[in-house]
Formats: sequence, structure tokens, C-alpha cells
Amino acid sequence: MASKKTYYDISNLLNTNAQYLILLGMRSNGKSYQVKKTVIENAMNGEKFVYLRRWKADIKQMYIESYFNDMPISKLTNKKYNSVKAMRGYVYLIKTNKNGDVENKLEIGRYCGLNESERYKSQTFPGYTNIIYEEFITDSTYLDDEPRILQQFVSTVFRLEKGRVFLVGNTISRVCPYFSEWCLDGVLKQKQGTIEIYHYHTDKDITVDIAVEYCANTNNENTMFFGQSARQIITGEWEVKDLPKLPRKQYEYEKVYEVLIKYQSFSFVVELLIENKLGGIICFVYPYTKKRNINRIITEEFSDLKTISSKLDNNIKPEKLIIECIRLNKLCYSDNLTGSDFKKVIDNMSIY
Repeated sequence: MASKKTYYDISNLLNTNAQYLILLGMRSNGKSYQVKKTVIENAMNGEKFVYLRRWKADIKQMYIESYFNDMPISKLTNKKYNSVKAMRGYVYLIKTNKNGDVENKLEIGRYCGLNESERYKSQTFPGYTNIIYEEFITDSTYLDDEPRILQQFVSTVFRLEKGRVFLVGNTISRVCPYFSEWCLDGVLKQKQGTIEIYHYHTDKDITVDIAVEYCANTNNENTMFFGQSARQIITGEWEVKDLPKLPRKQYEYEKVYEVLIKYQSFSFVVELLIENKLGGIICFVYPYTKKRNINRIITEEFSDLKTISSKLDNNIKPEKLIIECIRLNKLCYSDNLTGSDFKKVIDNMSIY
């Protein structure tokens, strides 16, 4: 007999009463379902919501209606409505008869693209108490200064009122501007099935709470997935790729130079190594865990020290060789998670 499927329950996160609620975890575990259920139930009490995506291209009418397709609308609304309709930027609960004619309609929300946040500044959102920001974590491109843009959008929607912002994301990349900008330092070490709350005190003596839930593995197995990708899809672990490791022990190589690369909450040591027998070069990347003397620090943080720079220097021969290794992908890593994080960091930094 097949085991009964289990899904995520949002109640513990809601009970934190935080203004920002971050849901992290595996795909298809019920995170989005629970958020949608929450805002629809709230809508029946007169509270409206904004469905938010990063790009305008992701908020087409058919996408919005498809997003709500799995919701038991009739049950949630006590049979007053039976489906969701998106039209001209607004979301409605509707009831249709056997002929498909609309008999009843209720406006419950809007759908917006964050990249168009400027156009909403002069608009009003009366009765809006929730924002759903879906897929806020991406392995592609974020907006420039995105966390600030999101907060400006939140202020447009809620004005002087209080509301909740749901940020829903799959564990596809730990390199995320929200984690660093909002000082969510514990996210990278947080264990599945736990909730961590961050308290921020503003200059107006107001406390803003951010609750982060790393949703537990729901143990719903699907035999369609295999290899490294299956770990993230099935277990909710952070997505990693299978990347090269050093062919031999580290002490069998001659270290000629090393740099420390710092970005957001990440710090990596990049060692330039020479293979003693063959004379070839290779770069070895591993996490920086303890203070020690190091040739140079590459970081976006401002400094007038010569040992600290935002870029590798082509005029310094070892750094020129490191640049060449990065360009040719002649890199080895201490582990797959380090490698996945480093490759994403390099994509976000212009270090040469």
C-alpha cells in the first residue's frame, strides 16, 4: 500500500506574527499551496493580496489563473465561488454556472511585476494586507538593489498600515541578496524543520520581525528524479552540482599564491597550486574558516589598502594565472556545496 503523502503546514510560521515570512525548501512540498490557502481565506474576510513576481513577463493572465488551479475554491469559500479569474491586473473569485456564465464575482487581489514597481507608486491599495513574492530566490538575475526595491513596493501597498509579506523560494542558490542585505546570517546554517526569527529595531523605535522557515522534508518520494539534482528536488537540500575535486592530496602540490574572495556572507580561499611532477597549474577553492596571513583580499567592500582590491590584478603574475584558471574553468573544490556557491559568487562579481 502506498504511503500517505504529507505536506507543509504554515501554522507555526503564521504564529510568529512576523511582518516578513520567508519559506524555503524543496519543490512541491506545499509551501505555495499553504500561502495561497491563507490569502484566500483572508479574502473571504475582506483582506486583499498582491501576487508579486520579479518580471512583468511572469504575471500574464494565464499564469495567474494556473497558479491558483490547485486550490479547492468551492470548499474554501463555502460554495460561494468555484474558481479564480485574472483580468487587467486584478484577481477575482468567481462563480460560473453550467454554461460558463459568471454569476458572482469578488475582487480579492492584484498581480504585479517588481521590475515595474515605479509605476505603482502613485496608486493606492485599500484593504490590502498580504503580499506573496513567489520564487524570490533565483539562479539567474536579480534586479539591481532588489531588497530595497521590494521594501519600497511594500511601502506603496501598505502605506501606513501593517501587513505581511510572504517570500517563497526553492533552495536553488544560497547566494541571495536578501540574505546579506537583511543580515539573515543564520540561513546558510539553518537546519530543515526549523524557524528562526530576526528582530530589527528601526530609528523610530519600531521592531520589524523576519521569520525564516527552512521547511522540513515531507518525504514524498518521486522515482522520476536521479543524480545530484534529485537531492534538492526530493529532500529540499540546497542545490549543488557535482564539481571537480583535487586529484591528489593537497600537500602533494606546491602552493605559490593565495587570495581571499569575499562576497556577501561568503569567504573563499583560492590557492594557486603547481603539480610537482607535471609542472601544470591548478586553482583549489575552499571555505575561509580562520584568520591567517594571505596574499590579497578581493572584495567589493571599499578599502585604500593595497592588499585589498575589488579585482584580481593582471599585472601580478600569480593573479594573472588565477584569472586564467577561472576563465578556463581549471578549478577544483573542497566539496560540491563550496563549488556551487563559488561559481554563483563569481557570476555576481567582476573580479577581473
